[in-house]
Amino acid sequence: MKSITLLFTFFLACLFCTAQIKPDSLSTKMDAIFESYNHSNSPGCAVSIIKDGKVIFEKGYGLANLEFDISITPTTIFDIASLSKQFTGMAISTLIQEGKISLDDDIHKYLPEVPQFGKSITIRNLLHHTSGIRDWTNALHIAGWRYDEIFSFEDIMRMVKYQKQLDFEPGSNYSYSNTGYNLLAAIVKKVTGKSLGDWEDENIFKPLGMNSSFILDNYKKVIKNRATSYSPDGSGFGISQGALTAYGSSSIFTSVEDLSKWVINFQNAIVSKDPVYTRMLEEDVLNNKEKVHYGYGLEINEEGGVKTISHDGGWQGYRTIISNYPDEKFSLIILSNVSSFDPIEYSSKIASLFLKDKLKPAPIKENLKDSLTVKVDTSLIKKYIGSYQLGPGWYVTFTLENGQLFVQANGENKFPAIAKADTLFWVQAYGSSMTFVKDINGEINSLKYRSIRAKRIIPLTVTPAQLKKYAGTYFSEELESVYKVYVTNGKLVIQNMRLGDFTLKPDPVNKDQFSCSLGTLSFFNDKQLNLKGFKLTGGRVRNIQFDKK
Repeated sequence: MKSITLLFTFFLACLFCTAQIKPDSLSTKMDAIFESYNHSNSPGCAVSIIKDGKVIFEKGYGLANLEFDISITPTTIFDIASLSKQFTGMAISTLIQEGKISLDDDIHKYLPEVPQFGKSITIRNLLHHTSGIRDWTNALHIAGWRYDEIFSFEDIMRMVKYQKQLDFEPGSNYSYSNTGYNLLAAIVKKVTGKSLGDWEDENIFKPLGMNSSFILDNYKKVIKNRATSYSPDGSGFGISQGALTAYGSSSIFTSVEDLSKWVINFQNAIVSKDPVYTRMLEEDVLNNKEKVHYGYGLEINEEGGVKTISHDGGWQGYRTIISNYPDEKFSLIILSNVSSFDPIEYSSKIASLFLKDKLKPAPIKENLKDSLTVKVDTSLIKKYIGSYQLGPGWYVTFTLENGQLFVQANGENKFPAIAKADTLFWVQAYGSSMTFVKDINGEINSLKYRSIRAKRIIPLTVTPAQLKKYAGTYFSEELESVYKVYVTNGKLVIQNMRLGDFTLKPDPVNKDQFSCSLGTLSFFNDKQLNLKGFKLTGGRVRNIQFDKK
């Protein structure tokens, strides 16, 4: 009997060994995953992996600073961008647990300076991105802010104070709004008498021993061991400058070493069913009962059939992610200092390494990039030229320039469409092909893009003479910003003193509607049919009004 017991014990030990990744093997496999960043002449990333409440891997790849050849380590400090939201969520959940606030409190109870809008906006709305408050990243840019300059908490609060209307009825839509989490930070201060930075330092960072973590409330602060933010610039890398103090939505600086302590605490709190943390996993529903899978700075989802609790972030050259797989007691953290880094891609690679027996195979993505390119007769390509409607307000237009077919969606840049067959073209920028479809008469009247069948449309024509009616100066009282619209070389152009010029492309279907990289401009008339102004919708803001002066 004893020999059978020993044999069984040995069998279990063998099973355990085969289920684990040995340290040397793990290091080798992780080095292979991050091979393209494991260099002494480029930015990179820091990685931490947590299993069963313990850090099993931590390492830095690449350089934190290219000027002084400083390597990234687990203690290197990064701006973690929107990963900061889960800490704000924890603060709000704690105040709810303490009975100091309620999810369904109207935010005007604490922030009377926020416009009433004739609607009740609740703390719940802010947490789940269903408030209709404009996102400052888009609104302040439209107002004239450039992304490489100062965005302060005070700027954001002023923007909210002057907002004229909500983007939508609270609770009717989900639209990610950084501003909502800045307002949550303001509520924490109003209720506790402490800034969010002081509250988090006292209630999160110090208790967990996160001694290198803090909220940046002064962009001039000297931060030791900080990774510089970079972006590719064609010849190498350029510094991505930024001066952001948007606490609540972002602006936490920390390391993977410190974040590992937060993640371990988070894992343990979920297992022990701590109500402060389990509340952070609560989802919500819209007014139409559609589910919202986001709340408290966390997104509840699944990857390959495995439940995930995660968030990613990005600001300037920083790219970040924390992915938790609670049922597997497995988490990973990646912080990068280069804008070309894809945190979701690398998170999936690590998850596949550890959870390959649990994850269902991902659908095979179409990739014709390296397939044979063919030459298509120019007379045939000319038949494809024109506009196709992919959806409401969503069009693509094909043009032929110097023998090359280009595609451009409204409000976006042009991209080459590379022929892989007579009717099949690969667009690398979209990561997808587009196939022109013949009708029963052999005419090209539609195209297939992914699961969309887009019909050819005959665009409205706007002559240079007709464009002149839109010329003038337009002012937004809400943003205190001026744009000038003028006609040059037969094209309509919109200009902002700080942002420069943008060519306005006529909407192929909707009269009086134009688009550019700022968004879509819809010009409107007064009751006497005189041109009164335009409303600008783009990104996470809707219908910001500019009146003609």
